[in-house]
Amino acid sequence: MALHTVLTSGQLAEATRRFGLPAPDRAEPEPRGRSNTSYHLRIGADRWFLRLAEGKTEADVRFEAEVLRFLFQAQFPVPRLVLAVDGRPWIELAGRPAMLFDFAPGEAVDRAGATPDRCRRVGEQLGRLHELSAGFSGERENPFGPARVGAWLDALGEAPRVDAEVREALPVLREELAEAGRLPGAPRGLCHGDLFIDNVLWVGDRVSYVLDWEMACVAPFAYDLAIAIDAWCFTDHHEPARVLALVEGYRSRRRLEPETLSALPAFARWAALRFTASRLAATLGPALPAGRVVQKDWRRYRDRLLALRALGPRGYRALLGP
Repeated sequence: MALHTVLTSGQLAEATRRFGLPAPDRAEPEPRGRSNTSYHLRIGADRWFLRLAEGKTEADVRFEAEVLRFLFQAQFPVPRLVLAVDGRPWIELAGRPAMLFDFAPGEAVDRAGATPDRCRRVGEQLGRLHELSAGFSGERENPFGPARVGAWLDALGEAPRVDAEVREALPVLREELAEAGRLPGAPRGLCHGDLFIDNVLWVGDRVSYVLDWEMACVAPFAYDLAIAIDAWCFTDHHEPARVLALVEGYRSRRRLEPETLSALPAFARWAALRFTASRLAATLGPALPAGRVVQKDWRRYRDRLLALRALGPRGYRALLGP
């Protein structure tokens, strides 16, 4: 999330009116992240969350709404998406699709708070999501596939002002992109696609909500599981106790197929490349004033990728347990 589009009080009032609500008493922008524009709204004693999908198509938000409806009905911990008065799950606001959500109570933890016990609970939720996906009929390919990553790397290579550390990383990233053309086949289904630490809210040690489904897609489960392992279980190296706990939690809710296990090392490297490249590509976009965006350090995922290359498939597979 970020504050790309500054909305006036009139625009915010028009938005809530179209969702069947009074004008907000207070509106507070949420400048974390960098993908979308988001506002916390207060109407009397109630709280809501308004999100403008920056750079997204109607098909993108339609799929996300379908995912949220499906999961909410299955009692998976997602925020309730509010329907507009015309029955659609979004409106157009400032030329962008806008979604309104019930406020999701809970607190995110930091990297130090991603304890083995919490990793186990995240694994449980991910296993449940993948198990539920058998009943989901929507289709959306991963929008951040090799073609898009390749375009980002090309843009970085052609950029007139790229620092030496980026230039040094580009050959390794291109090597990994070539490997991505040989990703193994594996069981597929509904994936979150972005199960980072800050996308899970907690009440104590209980998961209260899983947020940010805009990257959801139908993809190999190995991709989703690899993203979660690298997000939750890597400090300056992979933490074996966290990895084992997350995988055990996953297995408590869903069988982990041999094909998915076999594919995990390759998808872990692919996911590390994808997030390294997207964070680098974000540095090429228009700069926002301080306080309106949080830049994510691309080196964090470069370091994960280098660690995975050093581990090799056998070393990574050993982390996952028997």
